[in-house]
Amino acid sequence: MNHILKKSLLLILLLTISVRLYHITFPIAGWHSWRQSDTAAIARNFFTEENNILYPRIDWRGSTPGYVETEFQIYTFTVATAYTLFGENEVFGRLFSVFCAAGTVFGIYLLVKKIIDETVAKWSAFFYAVLPLNIYYGRAFMPEQLMLMCSVWGVLLFDRWIDAPSNLKLFFGSLCAITLATLIKLPALYLGLPLLFLCWNKYGSGFVRQPTIWMYAAGVLLPTGAWYYHAHQLKAATGLTFGIWEMGTDKWGNTELLTTVKFYNDVFFKNIAERHFTYAAFIPFIVGLFITHTHTHTHTHKERLFDFWLIAVVIYILIVARGNQVHEYYQLPLMIPGVVFLGKSFAAFVPKESPLNRRKKILRYAFLFLLAGTLMLSFLRVEKVFNGEQIESTMFQLAESVKAKTPNESLIITVSEGNPVLLYNCCRKGWTCSPGTLNEDYLNERRSDNAKYIVAEKEVFVRNHQEQLMQKLLMSNTVVDDTDGYFIIAL
Repeated sequence: MNHILKKSLLLILLLTISVRLYHITFPIAGWHSWRQSDTAAIARNFFTEENNILYPRIDWRGSTPGYVETEFQIYTFTVATAYTLFGENEVFGRLFSVFCAAGTVFGIYLLVKKIIDETVAKWSAFFYAVLPLNIYYGRAFMPEQLMLMCSVWGVLLFDRWIDAPSNLKLFFGSLCAITLATLIKLPALYLGLPLLFLCWNKYGSGFVRQPTIWMYAAGVLLPTGAWYYHAHQLKAATGLTFGIWEMGTDKWGNTELLTTVKFYNDVFFKNIAERHFTYAAFIPFIVGLFITHTHTHTHTHKERLFDFWLIAVVIYILIVARGNQVHEYYQLPLMIPGVVFLGKSFAAFVPKESPLNRRKKILRYAFLFLLAGTLMLSFLRVEKVFNGEQIESTMFQLAESVKAKTPNESLIITVSEGNPVLLYNCCRKGWTCSPGTLNEDYLNERRSDNAKYIVAEKEVFVRNHQEQLMQKLLMSNTVVDDTDGYFIIAL
């Protein structure tokens, strides 16, 4: 039986990798291309400009040096290192995410096996491998999967260390992983709650008298605080930011949203239930919340780790309300404890032993039906988002025209409703804007900043009912290229 389970783990890891290799060489475009293009731009700028991890640069810099307030860029710096060794190609960013996804699956398996049992661990790892948004973002050019891998391994090594406090390798391994997670994504500080539970489970209230626990906390918080202080100084110098600290106006601190039904419907039903779990997997997830595999009612038993992990993520969702309402990938952290509850359900209701009584047979068939539904709905959702990756798109044709017909050092304005993907694929620096921004004052300001060209897909003007503005721009400026799908004009 042990040999079969180990073979199953290998198959799950192969499945994790194989389903994420689809379109692995596709350039940056498609669903959530704005987030991927920003990440890829920072990696490319490390490679082509200043290879200093302390000074990340973005493309939508205007005439500034491009230093931006953002998270710690270990992901992009690692990809840039691959560029140095093998040449620039976005495939290295995607492959890095695939590697991290496999590492996350393996870490989930080891952690759940240690705390619950191997059967639940196998099911948990399997569901993490096949849920649709885990697949898509597990091969996207984004740092989320690295953060999730660091989270799982940080908790796993912490749990092992707290059982063997003299093992310094486990202590520093966990410390490095959790610190990296919080540096990559500041909200990963929610991991403090599951770690606190493990401390309480080991020492009770006496954990506050353990110096190593305080050393661990300082080891996480001091580097994290130092980086985000430094990042804020970059914003002070250039004015460029991803909005990390804009409380109440951007991603977090929007308490008024918590009083609306729409927020809970958008986040917990449309995003989590439908897009992340698919409704077929959401049902057994809810069932799993009420299953205890240890047959104990002790509140400090380690299986409760995943309860506290889930609670911590929900707290984070409520704090970062607008970010979670707008972006479904903000809920990716919930999938780690989430698949554990899925695993508990399927381990309980799809038993292998026989014979089964009539009731257990019905439950088994019901859960097998939900399993088939999960796989089918995952496939359909992944297919839908992959359909947006079309190499024949107008955007790529426009990008090639820009590279062929404008000087490399030219600053350009891309009209793309704020999405930096066109700017990135053009391999140029400059500005992104929406059609409504292109008034005379804006253009005069950009001319004074040495902007040379405006490039745009015509569809963006049609969507925003700005066809007359487009015609005015084409008539009052020098046309470099003009097709049915796009234009390039010189200011």
